[in-house]
Amino acid sequence: MISSRRYPRYPCALRLRLQLPQGELETSTEEISLAGFSAQCASLPETGTRFTFAVHLPDDTVVTGTAAAVRISDKGLAGFSLEFGEREAAAWAGFIQQEHGQGGVWRMLSRWVSGGAGDGDEVGSVREKGATGALRLHMVGENGEAYRIAFEKHPSEPPDKSAFAQASPRVLDFAKRAISRILVHDVLLKRTPTAPVEPVRLVEMLNGGYGYLFVQAGGKPGLMGLHGSELIVVEEDAKLIFPFFTADDLERIAADSFRREADTKPSVPVVAAPPPAVQEERFSQDYAHQHVDTQNLIRVSHTELKQAMSRSERMQTRTYGARTLKLFPDVWIEVQRPGVWADPVRGFAMQDGAALCIFVLVGKGAPRVVKLEGKDHVFNIRGGPAG
Repeated sequence: MISSRRYPRYPCALRLRLQLPQGELETSTEEISLAGFSAQCASLPETGTRFTFAVHLPDDTVVTGTAAAVRISDKGLAGFSLEFGEREAAAWAGFIQQEHGQGGVWRMLSRWVSGGAGDGDEVGSVREKGATGALRLHMVGENGEAYRIAFEKHPSEPPDKSAFAQASPRVLDFAKRAISRILVHDVLLKRTPTAPVEPVRLVEMLNGGYGYLFVQAGGKPGLMGLHGSELIVVEEDAKLIFPFFTADDLERIAADSFRREADTKPSVPVVAAPPPAVQEERFSQDYAHQHVDTQNLIRVSHTELKQAMSRSERMQTRTYGARTLKLFPDVWIEVQRPGVWADPVRGFAMQDGAALCIFVLVGKGAPRVVKLEGKDHVFNIRGGPAG
């Protein structure tokens, strides 16, 4: 429910070892926050049970501490509260900050890395098999640009004209105090890496955030907050589906790649320890979406591209074992591959070790990662997203 949690949660699959009373259990996290995580457990502990755990971060750092079971669902999903030593708390808080500032982008890249990429082949966008056909999914944008566009393009209604109008006066009153409008049609969302694609009814909150309507036990409607790192289905069997995003819409969403509050920082700092309180995560009310000027292109060599990347004031880095990926959100490029691609692709520059790549956010198959080849024509896009 909206406002029911003290800390923002982020979908993230991390290797996890739990030292339960009945023995060691290895699993992976489903969602993480500054104070806890959830995980699927084949053997469930009793609520309140305390035990040690070890969680593996993408750079192979192992964070250890003590956990206690606080929520257990009938589907085997358990929620745990965490306690750390000072050193472990700093490492965990630093990783949570990364997830807040750039989580959606890194979740996409982690799929690419874990899929064994690195042999120079292109990596396709996120696709899944749906109930009636093949689905293509796209990031919604770290600031929820896909949600903004959906409300711009399609009808919505106030709470008293929606399903909340049939709820109890208490629920309807809550909705009026929290929600400005509700989209009339469902969208298909994948909320976490392991979650199924599901239809949800989007709502825009009065505080500028987004969420979706769901039905609780007993038929009462409720709200669940969205944080901007979900995936939205844009095509089914190669046909556009609601909310029918155009190429221009997807370009707007593509430019919404990093959270606004992280844009002015060259990197994400690691804090010494978790702060005493964390405000509920919200999208900025005065957010203005970023534009990418694709009319003024300058052809550059790979050497010139490297120089532009080295001069960039912003660089985001994450290590996966022996591999280090670097993203340059201000270095937007267009790449043409004559004789292979019918149309160019656009996105921001990145490095996988010494290899130059483009994180494709606009063009066929986006989002995906493509390693640059010597025959590629690379153009620097001036007027790209600014900090």
